[in-house]
Amino acid sequence: MSPRPRPSTPAHLTRRDMLRSMGVAALALGALGVTACSNREAVSDAADSSATGGPITVVDQYQNTLTFDTPVGRIASTIIPVPSMIIGSDQSTARNVGVNQVAISMASKGMLGTMFPAFLDTPVVAGNDFVPNVEHILSLNPDVVIQWGDKGDDIVAPLRNAGLKVLLLKYGTQEDLEAWISIFGELLGKKEQADAVLATMAADRKTVEKAAAAHASEAPRVLYMYNAPEIKVGADNSYMDFWIRLGGGKNVASGAGSGSSFAVTREQVLNWDPEIVILGNFEPTSPEDMYADPRWSSLSAVKNKRVYKAPLGGFSWDPPCYESNLMWLWVNSVFFPDVRHDLRGRIQETYKKLYAYDVSAADIDRILHVPANGVSANYDAFRA
Repeated sequence: MSPRPRPSTPAHLTRRDMLRSMGVAALALGALGVTACSNREAVSDAADSSATGGPITVVDQYQNTLTFDTPVGRIASTIIPVPSMIIGSDQSTARNVGVNQVAISMASKGMLGTMFPAFLDTPVVAGNDFVPNVEHILSLNPDVVIQWGDKGDDIVAPLRNAGLKVLLLKYGTQEDLEAWISIFGELLGKKEQADAVLATMAADRKTVEKAAAAHASEAPRVLYMYNAPEIKVGADNSYMDFWIRLGGGKNVASGAGSGSSFAVTREQVLNWDPEIVILGNFEPTSPEDMYADPRWSSLSAVKNKRVYKAPLGGFSWDPPCYESNLMWLWVNSVFFPDVRHDLRGRIQETYKKLYAYDVSAADIDRILHVPANGVSANYDAFRA
């Protein structure tokens, strides 16, 4: 099937104007009965084989109850990590009929586009502001649309006004991630697989907590940089703060503000003097870039070559996703080089289970950013 054209928005339209116009157009299409029913033929057998023979009821994170005759076959989502999680439940791209542009971008940089190249042609229905293109979503005839529930009603109401079923999620604690996994298990008819993912996460959490506790006296000062050029960091109430603490580190940005992309000054970072810096995958800054920047030369993390790019697999490991437990294992070993978790073996095992994919040694090097992180201290431990 050839890729659908990507929607464009006239530059003169405001965000509210765009939502209003899309909502009106969507309602008009609905009134005319314009749908894409023929697209249902492309849905994989996975949805049909999971059917229980009765209706499925799913309660989202805002206590909205949605009922479906069978596990859903067609999902549109404005939320960036959701498509990779659907694929990880299904070992197929078939149920993803509309996704966020950033999900495509992340897949092209990471392993998802390698494992499932057809995903790169999935229609785009939202950008990084999560504003839904309602008209385009309607044309894709989804069974459900997955949207954030904590970013304002103006990105939710147009979907509901168009008659679409909307499942709302919230970001972004470990408890939220676990709720997503459980909800997707129900939605897709994959509860057993979801329970297995949750059990693995719980076991890995205990493993990391034990290792961190054994090294409590050595806890390093850590900074997560969501965007290094703009100096946006992971502060309180962020998933990054969670895994820094879980892995045994001290988040130097704790108390400075809230969120995963909190803007601070260079002077603040220099004053905090982190011993380890973790770089996110939403912009391309590498450890070498920081080492070469004289403005960061006084940082302990720079002087001691302890700047690392977070791994990027089926999705980036720094925000919550199906591979978050691998992030915990990785960061625990980065913080304490004597801690070993056979991460390469765990990646092989995880990718076989989630994606039915046999990763090569080169794939694992790519996931762990071995070329970029190889210039940093102790990273040889992650090589084959």
